[in-house]
Amino acid sequence: MASQSPQDVNKSGRAWTGLLDDLPYAAIIVLSLVGVSWTSLSRTLSAEYWVFLTPVFALICIVAGWRHTASGERFGMAVTQVLQWAAVLVAMYLMITTNASRSLEANATGLMLLTLLALGVFVSGLNLRSWKLCLTGAFLAVAVPMVAWVEQAALLLLLIGIVLIGLLFLYWWLRERRREA
Repeated sequence: MASQSPQDVNKSGRAWTGLLDDLPYAAIIVLSLVGVSWTSLSRTLSAEYWVFLTPVFALICIVAGWRHTASGERFGMAVTQVLQWAAVLVAMYLMITTNASRSLEANATGLMLLTLLALGVFVSGLNLRSWKLCLTGAFLAVAVPMVAWVEQAALLLLLIGIVLIGLLFLYWWLRERRREA
């Protein structure tokens, strides 16, 4: 069994540290996409999910900004983030409880809430001068029309998948037939 050199151990340690540093941004994306899916299934439970998610995102943004903010400015940064995310939460509450939400389908409500979260994450990235938060917010914003398209084109995507599976089966069957001959 070969032993690892100190450089290999150091590189793998940096790789794990890099993955751990990016984990909060991946969590924002995954939790947001889960929220859109959940909203499509159940409108009543989805409101609580989005309300729970907003403070979680605020906490992630505060932690992300904490390391890059001078120690004398950290309290001000945290207050700014809390106020900003409180504004996002109020906007979500207004959208969920007003007549606007009742006139929309569950899918549209989820996409609207995802748009608000994307805006919140992007603005937090600007305030904190964090390109990773800006990129995460931009990804969520781009995900909104993509999710809407996937929901609209679900039957088309299913048919394309069935055709591809059929073509792969046909290819396999013809190849096996040639082998036997």
